Amino acid sequence: MYANKDTIQAIQTALDRIRMDDPELYGRIEHVTSFARQLQVKYRYLADLITEEDREPEPKFIKASVLALLVDEVEKLRRTPGFEKFQQLLAQNRHDNAPEIFMLILGARTETVVNNAIIS
Repeated sequence: MYANKDTIQAIQTALDRIRMDDPELYGRIEHVTSFARQLQVKYRYLADLITEEDREPEPKFIKASVLALLVDEVEKLRRTPGFEKFQQLLAQNRHDNAPEIFMLILGARTETVVNNAIIS
């Protein structure tokens, strides 16, 4: 499923609100997102870790010890005050837009992620 322009704009607005209201939370979200990207973890799997749901299979190409580092960072994120705001954003989008959400967090422009099959 590809996110339309209105959905992406609403997500960006919600992320901007988190960035303004809770800079510590947003910084932790950016950190975890960047770390997952560097590990080449699928964004839907990252969303699963954050929301504690199991939809995507665990990555097979990453050593368990390295994956444990990502899990530890996600746990730190989950303990950050205000975390429920980000968790709610993921839940509202039912993971369908997880790649787009995380690309926006990493600084992609809204026009770049609308209907982009590459990031899905």
